[in-house]
Order: sequence, then structure tokens, then C-alpha cells
Amino acid sequence: MNYTPEFTDKDISLYKFVSGPYSNNAYLIVCKHTNKSVIIDAPGDPNDLMSAAQTTKTEMLLITHNHWDHLLGYKEIISRFSLKTGIGAKDSNGMTPDVPNFQICDDEILSVGKMDIKAIHTPGHTSGSTCFFINNILFTGDTLFPGGPGKTKSNEDFKAIVKSISTKLLLLKPSVVFYPGHGPQGTIKNAKKDYSIFEQNCSSLEIHGDIEWIS
Repeated sequence: MNYTPEFTDKDISLYKFVSGPYSNNAYLIVCKHTNKSVIIDAPGDPNDLMSAAQTTKTEMLLITHNHWDHLLGYKEIISRFSLKTGIGAKDSNGMTPDVPNFQICDDEILSVGKMDIKAIHTPGHTSGSTCFFINNILFTGDTLFPGGPGKTKSNEDFKAIVKSISTKLLLLKPSVVFYPGHGPQGTIKNAKKDYSIFEQNCSSLEIHGDIEWIS
């Protein structure tokens, strides 16, 4: 494989690919012990992602949420590889007619090779948004970015995403590195610090849209 990993340890190698009209991130995680791999998200023009994946035994494609920009390459990927595809249960219907093979539940453990991937249901950006946690690495889709939450369409959605982040993601170890659906990675340590400032200064959660923790 002629690609440089974003992260590697004794168990996994993580590769990041940016493609599609909105510069979406897709990820390939490879088990070093078995060369089996999992893809996270399927943006458009996934040529580099597929070239890297074909040097591994790709078994699974996990979708963080059902927005179209994360799915433009879905048909290309599933036509190239013999793999299982999964998405959060409440986002599955949004992919009709290309419904994935299985629906993912909160706290479910998915195994690929010797990798165990924990699913964390984080509603807000969409009702079925799901983050994936493996080896101190968290894939957050459009739920959490460095500096703030993903975009929301209503006050209720914003309250939901804040609850998802504050009661699930920010309880992880500060050393956890998270990789979102767009842009650079962040750390839970910095996210907790920024969120604490927002929590102290925000007088009401009756807001929505593109929100930054510190503005």
C-alpha cells in the first residue's frame, strides 16, 4: 500500500481519504494481525480509498449517517467489494432503495479481524447518527468537530446533539482522538475544554444551525 497512515499502533493502521464535492472524509482501518479492514463512510470519487482497500481484505462498510454527501460513493464501493454494510437503525430508511445489510444499535460491538468497534448512537445531526470507537480513536461523522457540534435543523435537534456529545462522547478519555466527517481531527480533551466554556456562557439552548462552542 503506497499510502501513509494517519495513525498506527501495534494493532491497527488508519488511513484518511478526502473526496467528493464537500471535501468529505472517508476512513480505512486495517487490522495488522489479519489484514482485514473496515471502511467508514462513502463520499463521492472514492478511487484512492478503493485502491487502498483492495490491498486488504475489506469486510465491512459503516455509515455514520444518511446524508447524501457521505454516500455518493456507496454504489461504487459495494460493487467493487464483497462486504457487509451497516448504518444506525433510525437512519436506515433514509437510504432507500440502497438499504444497508444491517442496522446498528447503540453500544453494539462490531468485529472485523481482531478489531472490536463500538457503535455509539449520537442523535442530533440526524436521528440515527452513529459514532464508531476503536483503540482510542473515535469517528464522529457530522456529530462533533473541533470547535463545535454538527449542524442542526431545529432547537430540538440542537438539544439532542448537545446531549449526545456531553453525555456520551465527552465522557471518553481525554486522550481519545476523534476524526470527523469533514476537516481535521481533534481531541476529547480540547472538546471538553471548549464545551465547558460554551456551557458556562450559553444562557439558552433555544438555538440551532452552525454553532461554535466558543464564538
